This record gives sequence, C-alpha cells and structure tokens, in this order.
Amino acid sequence: MYQGRSFNTSPLTLAICAALLSQTAIADDHANAHETVVVTGNPLATTDVTIDTSQLEERQANDLNDIFRTDPEVTVGGGSSVSQKIYVRGLENTLLNVSIDGAVQSGNIYHHQGSISIEPDILQQVEVIAGAGRATDGAGALGGAIRFETKDGEEMLMPGERFGGSVKAGYYSNTEGYKTTVSGYGLITDNVSALATLSYSDLDDYEDGDGEKQDHTGAENKVGYFKVVGNITDSQKLSLSYDSREDEAYRYHRPQWVESKKNSPINQEMDRQTLTAKYELNPEDISWLNLALTAYNTEISLKHIDGPWGDYLGEAKSFGADLRNITSLGKHALIYGVEYRDDEGYLTSPTYGSDKDEGQVFGVYLQGDFYVSDALLLSAGGRFDSYKLDESGGNKFDHDGFSPNVSVNYAITSNLKVYAGYAQALRGAQVREIFKLDGTKSAETRKEETAENTEAGATWVSGGLHLSATAFVTKIDDIVDEESKQLANVGDLETKGFTTRAAYYWDSVSTGISYNQSRPELDGKSLNDDTKGIGTAIGDTWVADVNYQITESIVVGYVGRYVERLTDVADGYDEKAGYAVHDIYSEWTPFANEDLTVSLAVKNLFDKAYRDHASYGIYRNDDGSQSTIAVGTREPGRDIRFNVAYAF
Repeated sequence: MYQGRSFNTSPLTLAICAALLSQTAIADDHANAHETVVVTGNPLATTDVTIDTSQLEERQANDLNDIFRTDPEVTVGGGSSVSQKIYVRGLENTLLNVSIDGAVQSGNIYHHQGSISIEPDILQQVEVIAGAGRATDGAGALGGAIRFETKDGEEMLMPGERFGGSVKAGYYSNTEGYKTTVSGYGLITDNVSALATLSYSDLDDYEDGDGEKQDHTGAENKVGYFKVVGNITDSQKLSLSYDSREDEAYRYHRPQWVESKKNSPINQEMDRQTLTAKYELNPEDISWLNLALTAYNTEISLKHIDGPWGDYLGEAKSFGADLRNITSLGKHALIYGVEYRDDEGYLTSPTYGSDKDEGQVFGVYLQGDFYVSDALLLSAGGRFDSYKLDESGGNKFDHDGFSPNVSVNYAITSNLKVYAGYAQALRGAQVREIFKLDGTKSAETRKEETAENTEAGATWVSGGLHLSATAFVTKIDDIVDEESKQLANVGDLETKGFTTRAAYYWDSVSTGISYNQSRPELDGKSLNDDTKGIGTAIGDTWVADVNYQITESIVVGYVGRYVERLTDVADGYDEKAGYAVHDIYSEWTPFANEDLTVSLAVKNLFDKAYRDHASYGIYRNDDGSQSTIAVGTREPGRDIRFNVAYAF
C-alpha cells in the first residue's frame, strides 16, 4: 500500500500518512486537529481540504458559508442561503465537479440562485479539490471538485450500542429563527445498519451589521435523510441513501439582489431529491480487485408562483453511474473505470409552454501512482470524455476529447517535500441553465471548453511546526458565457495565484494561519460580477484559526477571516471594500458519556457591515450614477447561536 502524506491543521495542523488506495486520509491522532489537508499521490492535490463533522458541529454550521468558513481558497457569496454560490480560487462551482456521496450535482436551475444545497447536520465530511487534477475527479472538472459525504448509522453508535438516537435544537438570534433535528440509528441485524434524520428550520429575514433588515431573506427548510448500509460478506458492502430538501419562502425574484423595479418578491418553492446506491467488492486476498459501483438519480426543481411572467416550473434531472476498480501492484496502484450521466432540463409555463434539453456524458479514465524510488512518486493518468446535447429549438452538439495529467512528488529530506504537476480537463456542451431554456440558445459554433492547471509547491514538517506553499496557474480556453442572448465561447480565462499555510500545535492548543491570492481574468480583464457561471474577482484572503481544549469537556475556538480591498475590478464596478469578520465558538459536554452537548457560537462577533466579495457588487451607469437595478445584498450581522443536543 502506498503511504502518502496528510496534514492536520487548525486550520492547518499537519499530520502524516494518507492511504491512496482507499482515497481517504489517515490523520495523525491529535485531539485538537481541525482541518485536514490531504496529500494523496498527486502533487496537484496537496492543498485539498477535508472538513469533518466535528468541525461543523462545533461551529454550528447552518449553510454553505459556515461549511467553508476556514478555507481561504473557497469563498461563498450571496447573502441568503438560497442564493449562495461557491467559488474556488475565484471560479464558480458550475465549473467544478460537485457530488453528494458520488452523485454528481450537475443541474443549474437559475444563475440568480445557488445550484448547490446540502444540510450540514447530515454530513460526515466535505473534500475540496482546487484546480484540474486527477483523472478520477470526474467529467467536466475544469476548476476542481467538491465531494460531500454523508453519515451512516453504524458510525454514530457508541461502543457496545445497537440502537441510538439524538435530538438537537438550536436558536439563531439574528433571524430570530430556530432549527430542530431528530435522528434515529442502529443495527437492524449484525450486518445491516440504518440512519434516519428529519430536520426543520424556520428563519426570519436577517439584519446586516448596520441593523438594517435585508427583506425577504428568510426561509423555511425541511430535510429528510435516510441511509441503510449492509455488509453482505466480509468483502462485499451495499449502501442505499435518500436525501430530500425542501425550501419555501416569499423572496425576491432574484434573491441575491435587493428590491428594484426589476426585482419584486414572489412565492418560491425549491426542492432537491437525491437517491444513491453503492456496491463495493474488496477481497483481502485479491490485490487486483477493489471494485466500487455507484449509481444515482438527482432531481432539482424551482417553482415561481405568480411571478413577473406568471407561474414557472424549472426542473433538472440527472441519472448516472460510475464503475471503478483499484489494482495494487506492490506499492504501486492503478485506478481505472467508466462513468455515464444522463441529464434532462425542463422549463414549463401554462402561459408560454414548455422547453426541454437532453444531454449525455460518457467517460473512461485511468490513473496510476508509481514509486520510482522511496523518495520519488510519479503520478500519471488521463480520461476521455464524450458529450452530447440536444437543445430545445434544434441545436445539437457532439464534443469529446482526452485530458492527461502528470505530477511528481519528491522527498528531499524527511521534513521537506517538493512537488510539481500539470493537468488538463475538458467539458463539452451540457444542459443549459433551466430558467433560460426558453430564451438563451447556444451559438451554432459553440466549442468544448478545455482547462490546463499547473502547480508547484513545497511542504515542511518539523515537530509541531507545519508549513506549506503552492503556486498555481489555471487556464480555461474557449470558456462559455451568455453573449448577445447566446451561449458562446467568449474568450480565455486565466486565474493564477498562490496559497500558503502555517500551523503550530502543542498540548491542548492548536493554531494556524492561511492565505490565498487568486486573480481570475477573462481575456486579460478582471472578472465582473455579472458573468453567469464563470466566477468573480476576490481580494486576497487570510484565515486565522485557534482551538483550545480547556478540559476534556470544554473546547473553545476562534476563526477570523480577513479579505483585503480589491482595486482591480471590471469596468463600471466599484472597488470592493476590505473587511474582517470574527467568529467564536464553544462546546461543553457536561457528562463523561457525552450524552448531552451544549454549544454556543457567535458569528460576526463585532457586527461588521459588509458585502462579501463573492456577492454581487455595485455597478455604475455610464454617467457614474449607481445602478438601482442590480445591487447585491449585504451579509448578516452578528448572529448568536445556541444549540443543545442530546444523544440516547
């Protein structure tokens, strides 16, 4: 088995050892380790960040912004939870391969709203892969990948238990809202476990740091989650999960903007359902066989009720499967497989009729990791992807291509490692943004998009001190955006920058600081906030994190996020003001058996009034006056969160 390196941090405390063949990190056992930066065999993966369930619970994560708060390479903008979008190194999540338990989330309903929704309470971990990398990252991963992994029942049981449950209740001061979560889990038989979770939250409109209410930002969310896992034999495992999320609110037609003559509030209903099945076969005595088959079906819908153009229903449906195997060759490994996805998009109106897009993606891939010597690891692979799209209105597209990658990782000493790598990724025409199906068409000359990612860096580990640095350049040729009411190849995007991380831990305290600079440009010009599914410009970002285990039952922590002023903005836009946001949190388990947990967190401690750089900015008309049509909402001000959880 190949032994790589992993770095545990808070957010950066680094530990050693990653199991490449299982694709998961084995973290060094530090009670205060917070963020896990995973190094598999791929130098392009050295800045991957894995966020686990304990971090989410301590920080009382309730939305995407909370989940990614401590990663400087990831920014979440939009204000209200329904409009939140994820940006990795300035590139929007629509350029990434995003999955939940292996189920690819490919549907883009409406560019004014986020295309990703997930309940933090059901998550076991989240992995972020920045930049095009390994062939196993999936089709269309131009800017990287994000993988959400959910909990299962057996992992939640205490030693010796067969059945259990938990009740959790939380209060949010800013929105005068509340959230309740009830879970039941246990062993149905000695080999079969099950988990069921129901969650309900009701949040009112939030106030920004100046005490001004951001109208129509509240929401009512209902989440249902069920997972059953069966160990068929010692070498076979089967799991089935179902995740349902419903969101209802009276909100602005374009929820990431404030009210204007083109943005009045309407009733909206959002719904996402994902069904995933996974079969694993891994006999201990057969080194060439470690098989995994994942099949999934995801349906996302958004309903506008009595909106400016009457009633509209947009739906995106995806069915797909991935079959892969890992073959061990001594200390070397080969990972290879095939994947397929069928996407459909529907837009229906009783007044204007209906439109439909149909698309398919087929890919084959191979990734190899080879030890040239004890100190030198070579990774190389590639994938071939074929895209087909049949648009409503007559346009048909057939795109395909090969995406290679190669990288080296060299241990100069036991403390110092260096790495360098190059990777390509390709994305063909896919089902369009659903609420644009009856309007924006693809240009007949539309070509596939191709990305190139080059990275180099180093890591240093010595005692409690852990340092790392990565420089990167990502180029996406022929990127697609809306131009003159058409989806067309509008130019070449380039984002370059670097990330540095430093951490030190001792005894019961761990602390770290990280920094990222990313500069996305389209044909040499800074990205503006009106690109639909590409990205935006974000100021240099610093994150500081301190975690202190005062006693066995009490932990306290601090997270500070500092974003520098951005002066290099697109024509017509104001500079983006810098800001610093401070969060504190604490968790208390008064009983030794940890049945009861009391948590207190304060988000935006000093009630800072600010607009996230990933939120829509201020646009100026030709005469210099501020636009009154498209103005992004500010972020929430101080939010005191109190949570009580009881497990039985």
